[in-house]
Amino acid sequence: MENEEAGAVTGLDLDELFAGALAEVEADDDDAPVPCLVALHERPTREVFERAARLLAHDEPAERALGAQVLRELGRPDDDGRRPFTTETVAVVLAELPSEPDPWVLGWMISVLGYHGAVETLDLVLGHRSHAAQPVRFAVAAALPCLADFDRTQGAVIEALLALAEDTDAHVRWYAQFALFHETDGVTDGDRVAWATALTTRADPERREELRHLGTTLDDDADPALRAIFEGAPDPASRPA
Repeated sequence: MENEEAGAVTGLDLDELFAGALAEVEADDDDAPVPCLVALHERPTREVFERAARLLAHDEPAERALGAQVLRELGRPDDDGRRPFTTETVAVVLAELPSEPDPWVLGWMISVLGYHGAVETLDLVLGHRSHAAQPVRFAVAAALPCLADFDRTQGAVIEALLALAEDTDAHVRWYAQFALFHETDGVTDGDRVAWATALTTRADPERREELRHLGTTLDDDADPALRAIFEGAPDPASRPA
């Protein structure tokens, strides 16, 4: 199927690829293939970059979202996580992000910063952690692990992830919870046990089931105490008063 999708866009010119990618973005279907968008990602030329960058200032939200989604994965990252146009991409996103009115597009812009490892934008991204719109909080939860210090995750990042781990939206919660227990560095087993205890204590039945599922993603050498908390995910109502 992937080969068929790739073959379907072979030979399309740049105008046709951008038009096809716009249709894919407007469909807003996470499960649908996006062969035109992928084809653009695999064509990291100056022309593609400049065209996508200009879209960030377009009047239509879907066009701005397309620009962000092209820039997000334009070219393969090197060993340091840098893509061919990382410096310019971060600059153009930072120029447009403060005035972006659409939460959907804003979320994509934050995602671009995460995919390009723009650690210098950490405070900016943290500033959106409590945004009223789900797409923005989701983008923050997903981007923070890519922007945090690789040797010791900053306290502000952990604090934000802990808050997002109890978000009203299940997708936001999952990304934040996964990051806490798989993508934080310089923390102890005791820290993770404390986080898990607090999360399970306050969880409702739906969220306890989510936490049990999170426990199945732990490595084989994970702290047994941490694993036990997730496996039990105790119901607060079942504990003695």
